[in-house]
Amino acid sequence: MWQQGFTFSSHAAVISCFGREVAKKGIVPLEFHRYLIDAQDKRTQGDYSIDDTVKLSEEDVIILIEQSKKFIEIAEKILSD
Repeated sequence: MWQQGFTFSSHAAVISCFGREVAKKGIVPLEFHRYLIDAQDKRTQGDYSIDDTVKLSEEDVIILIEQSKKFIEIAEKILSD
C-alpha cells in the first residue's frame, strides 16, 4: 500500500493525494486530511505573508504541535501493524 509509485510536484498535490488515498479510504480519520491542509496554510502564511502584522499565534502553534503528535501516533500504529 505504501509504495504506490506516486510522484508529486507540490505540497498541495501531496496533501490532495493523502486525502484521496489515505483519509477517504478510512486508513486514518478524515480530520487528518484537514490537519495537513491547515498546517500548509499556516506554513504559507508564515513563509510568504507580505504583511508583517500577520503572525502565527501561540495558540496556532500549540494546535499544530498537538496535531503533529497525533500524526506521529497514528503513523506509528499503522506502520507497526
